[in-house]
Amino acid sequence: MSSTDARSPAALPDQTTTQLQIGGRGATTRRLARPRLVGVDVARGLALLGMIAVHVIDDVDSRGNPTLTTEVAAGRASTLFVMLAGVGLALLSGGQRPAEGRARTAVAAGIAVRALLIGAIGLLLGDLFGESTEVEVILPYYGLLFLLAIPLLGLRPRTLAWITAGVVAVAPVVILWIVADAGAAELDAGGNVTFATLFEDPGGLFSALLVTGPYPVLAFMAYLCAGMAIGRLNLSSSRLAAGLLAGGLAMALAAQLVSSMLLFQLGGLSQVVDLEDADSTKEAVNQVLWAPKPVGSWWYLAVPAPHSSTPIDLLHTLGSAMAVLGAALLLCRIRAIASLLRPLAAAGSMTLTLYTAHLLVLATGVLEDEQVVLYLLMIVAALAFGYFWQRKMGQGPLERMVAAIAGLARRAVAAQQTPDGRHRRG
Repeated sequence: MSSTDARSPAALPDQTTTQLQIGGRGATTRRLARPRLVGVDVARGLALLGMIAVHVIDDVDSRGNPTLTTEVAAGRASTLFVMLAGVGLALLSGGQRPAEGRARTAVAAGIAVRALLIGAIGLLLGDLFGESTEVEVILPYYGLLFLLAIPLLGLRPRTLAWITAGVVAVAPVVILWIVADAGAAELDAGGNVTFATLFEDPGGLFSALLVTGPYPVLAFMAYLCAGMAIGRLNLSSSRLAAGLLAGGLAMALAAQLVSSMLLFQLGGLSQVVDLEDADSTKEAVNQVLWAPKPVGSWWYLAVPAPHSSTPIDLLHTLGSAMAVLGAALLLCRIRAIASLLRPLAAAGSMTLTLYTAHLLVLATGVLEDEQVVLYLLMIVAALAFGYFWQRKMGQGPLERMVAAIAGLARRAVAAQQTPDGRHRRG
């Protein structure tokens, strides 16, 4: 549920209606208009395009240098994906006016079911790629993030912002402490978690999800909490959108400047390079800046590399995600631009379906030697499918399935009765 004004140019003209029943027989039912925010969907669509690019196109070229895809999308796409998931959770649980009492309990039940379904889909997809590190499925991490977000549903934006800051400060230190204690090889386990992992090594699965995997939940909670804080604000406000754009750019730039000072001016780079396993100094430097293996040195916390889960990485990618969302919200206030971006917004409204579909295509190995062609075909297909499916059917196929099952859980909890037969009141 969102309190966004349906007349706002940031909102799609079509609306979904949510019914909230209070009390038992003779109770009133409120119909809450909940327009979709084009800017949020456009940002989510951009995150989807970035995730597909990272999976399809190599991260380094033949000379060992990062490709354009790595420079633009690596780390930033997954951050935007998770931050917008936080925005979605905030909207789902009431937007600026969080649900309370029984209503919040019902929303929490629906989110828990969503988390389990998304995690299950992710585990199934993980079987397609096994221990491959070229395609690392984010959905199991998504599911755990959703579960951990449930206790935070009633928090105010300021509190969520403080939690974000705490995670940014503490999580990288904890991860580095684990590296020093268990060794970098343990942290850099890589690969995908599957149902087999769940049954054969549940401890290893949760260790991977929390710390050792490519999207460690311990660190990624910062993105989710930041998104929830943003989702509790008035997303139809142009002032908020401009603040996200300017503040995000400032945060991203400041993080890079601090990293540059620590690594290049204060000598941190040489300290980390000496601990990296590389054949040459150039390779070691590229590795530190773009794909480092965690090492037992506090200087590692100054590394800006994507998915390094350092404070620099978290602040830079979070700032980038905020800026993209702010820019999307501002641009979509202009009706002509919002209409032009409608295919991208439609794709962004069904990322679970399209993300899953692109992984199924990749698993076939089709056009694996023609990466640019494959990427362009995937993007055209995603935009076309999203646009026409939304016009005819509304929600994406997987989104509809997940929403239907989660809705059953939400309504079941909302309809719970006390032992004397009366409905509980929120």
